[in-house]
Amino acid sequence: MNAKIENYLIIIAYVILTIALFTCAVENIESPWIVIFISLGIIAIFTLRQIVIAKNMYNKIYYVYICVQVVLIFILSLVSSGTWFILFYFVIIYDFIFEKEGFSFIFFAILCYCLSLVGSYCNVNESEVLNFYSLAFYNLVLFSFTTTIVYLLKYICRTNDKLQIAKNQLSIKNIELRQYIENMRQAYEKNEDYLVLNERNKFAREIHDTVGHTLTTALVEMEASKVLMEKSEQEAEIKLDSALEQVRRGLKEVRTSVRALGEAKIDYYNEVIELIKNSILHADVAIRYDIDDFSNENEITKRCIFRALQEGITNGIRHGAATAFLFKLKYDKNFLRFSLENNGKGMTQIQKGFGLKAMEERVREANGVLNIITDIDEGFNIYINFKLRG
Repeated sequence: MNAKIENYLIIIAYVILTIALFTCAVENIESPWIVIFISLGIIAIFTLRQIVIAKNMYNKIYYVYICVQVVLIFILSLVSSGTWFILFYFVIIYDFIFEKEGFSFIFFAILCYCLSLVGSYCNVNESEVLNFYSLAFYNLVLFSFTTTIVYLLKYICRTNDKLQIAKNQLSIKNIELRQYIENMRQAYEKNEDYLVLNERNKFAREIHDTVGHTLTTALVEMEASKVLMEKSEQEAEIKLDSALEQVRRGLKEVRTSVRALGEAKIDYYNEVIELIKNSILHADVAIRYDIDDFSNENEITKRCIFRALQEGITNGIRHGAATAFLFKLKYDKNFLRFSLENNGKGMTQIQKGFGLKAMEERVREANGVLNIITDIDEGFNIYINFKLRG
């Protein structure tokens, strides 16, 4: 129960006890001391209850306290010549109702009422029997009214306590919800930043592979035209025209890459065939190939195959001075196996630039495993195993 309300009720109880003390003393003005002494005993026990209110200790002596209270009030009713002693009964009824759960207070109130009748009856003369019956009815109304009011007061206090607890829980939930929303907002912002960065990287990879391959083949043809310039201007012009065509094709592929990022459908199988033929035509390299139709694979895998081949041919020509390639793409049980071998210079230690790192990222996204084997004068060989989804 709210501590403030409980303090108010205790103050009211002390006011009622004080009034009962003085009224009983006035009713027995001729011999007040024994009434005052018993009344002070009742008040002292009530005060003792407030001192030892700690539940663990108090619960063990509660019924002792109640019994002593009832006995003292009953004795007071026997020695007092008035009826104001019932105020003491009202106080312990209030105490019992607030202390105990359930409806046992009804039986306790009836007990107090009966004891008050016994005390009053002992002080009634034969000529006052009718007055006793009126008093009994009057006391019944008072006891019933007081018990009902006190119980309703307890119910209101308990309901208020439950509402306060519910309010506190809602406040806690509200704080937790705000924190959750804030965490979600931060997570969303981080995820949004990640998506933007991921799209940037994806776009950068596409442009790098497309432009890199185009410029490499164009550069090869320009170098050839430079050599032919001294021998045959006509052949040099053909090579320059071919290089120009490659640049135009590169521009077209950049646009195709942008469409691919926009989820446009691309026939990667035919793109791979065209890539091989154009590399043979414009880069003066030999490429033998044996590939299965992989058109039924998902877009990520198909794009990975195309870009890995493109990057492998580009790097082989640019860095390895390769003149011949062997490309295979074959289904083998639960795998689609990619292999690209060349006769380039090779290297003892692999240095991963942007292109190879982009290839690794694509292979990982496509649920594949990348393996590169190279050595001096042993070429640069790329192997990828794509796990097929059953």
